[in-house]
Amino acid sequence: MASLTRGNPIDTGQKKQVDPKPNTRQETRRTGTLIATESVEEIKSAEGARRYLEKGLYLCPQGEPITPTSLKYCLHQISKMPGITVPIGKAVRAAALLVEEFEEYAIAETIRETVNTQLSSLTEDFQLMATNIKEQIDERIGERLTDLDKYTTRMDKVIKKMETNNVPPPQNTTHSAHPDRPHGHRSYAETLISPPRHVDPRLAAKEGIRARQFMLEGVTKDSKHGEMNNAQLKTDFSGILRELGLEGKGIRAVNRQRLGGLLIEMESDHATAWLRGEDNAKEFCGKVGPDAKFRTRTYNLIAYNVPITLDPQNEKHLEEIHEVNQIEKESITKARWVKPIARRSPNQRSAHLILTFTDINTANRALTNGLLICHSKVKVDKVKKEPIRCLKCQRWNHYAKDCPAEEDTCSNCAGPHRSSQCPNPLKRRCVSCNTDEHASWSRECPTFLKKIDDCNSKHPENALPLIPSDEPWTWNRGESRLDYNTRFNAREFYTKWDFEPPNGRRSPNPPNPTATKSLNWADSNYNDDFYV
Repeated sequence: MASLTRGNPIDTGQKKQVDPKPNTRQETRRTGTLIATESVEEIKSAEGARRYLEKGLYLCPQGEPITPTSLKYCLHQISKMPGITVPIGKAVRAAALLVEEFEEYAIAETIRETVNTQLSSLTEDFQLMATNIKEQIDERIGERLTDLDKYTTRMDKVIKKMETNNVPPPQNTTHSAHPDRPHGHRSYAETLISPPRHVDPRLAAKEGIRARQFMLEGVTKDSKHGEMNNAQLKTDFSGILRELGLEGKGIRAVNRQRLGGLLIEMESDHATAWLRGEDNAKEFCGKVGPDAKFRTRTYNLIAYNVPITLDPQNEKHLEEIHEVNQIEKESITKARWVKPIARRSPNQRSAHLILTFTDINTANRALTNGLLICHSKVKVDKVKKEPIRCLKCQRWNHYAKDCPAEEDTCSNCAGPHRSSQCPNPLKRRCVSCNTDEHASWSRECPTFLKKIDDCNSKHPENALPLIPSDEPWTWNRGESRLDYNTRFNAREFYTKWDFEPPNGRRSPNPPNPTATKSLNWADSNYNDDFYV
């Protein structure tokens, strides 16, 4: 056995490989492949580094811009190279993860800078906009304040002139149901004279005329003024106003009404305000006659399907209506049935009732909320203008007392007799349409519907569901809660008598819905609507 010596290696029989060149620390690591010195020396720039990594397929794809993501993948590839030790591989992978975190941070920083830039720009825009708006508001306020100063100066001049002429301010002299009206609240007359801007001009003009009208009552025929015509009345009344101290324009016209009243229309708002003063009105009526007085304006409403247990002539029943509906006393002056009691059907349990109100606000509240009468909730509508039909000849635009016809014409069959004496009340014939499809009083008559359209065009206030007052919302147009023709469906309630009464026979005298029309709402004098 060969002796083992420190300097002599053991011979294993294998041929020892001899490196062609001794290894140095600069040329190789402890383990791994050799890196040529010339290869390290040739990587002297970013382009060289890129070519080297792309040649080894560590950086892919070739020619693409270098990003943190591509560098991360490149480092992961390098960490897997043959001959790379574990610590070096971990270090390279750690660098790759740091590059990834750097990428996320860079993206977040870019987003933050972009958002900050946009917010800064938006803030500047808002500040500029707010500055412009403030300048415009200040400019508008300045203009309005200037206009207000001008109007205040004019108002002071007008008030001083009115005080000089002994004319009371309009807000304290209008006939109103609320004398304690707060200062600055427009009265009804002021609203009519100057209505909201959205109102129909024709309606505004008509309501303006109403605001300057007065109804004078108590002038008897045997008095001095009872024998005068309209022109003489105007001259005499104008003289009385001048004697009492009214300056400027006075009375525009005086018209004698069918029931004896005198409708006075003033020529200016100043004269209207003067005559509405309580003291001036009393002096004027004293000059005209001992019984002369101005009549308070009233408003007629129709309540539908009121139980017939109500007695309109009973004061206690009217007081109950006031109390149940929380209405001020004497707001409803009178009530009457639309159709006479004698014309009711045997099984009738409800009828239509006309109520007369003295307060416009109470009337509008009833139109809006309805009324509770005899424990029944009833709907209420204002009485509208309708065409006048003669009950003698069944023609239009005149009353029976003024009818030129010599004989009566039946409204049911168009025969030469009175409607109450019709021998065949179930027969139908219309005088206006000359047809047997309906009666002359039918509310579905084409002629009547055409007359209704013509009447609505002449009276635009029919389109308003409420009575115009000092509240702007009362001037708005709107559909009624129930169509007018539906409420008075002649075909359903009057022409179709298909139900059988308890005695098994049809009613011999169907009611005529317009038999008392000239005494109810068609006569403008009877229903107290004396304005225009």
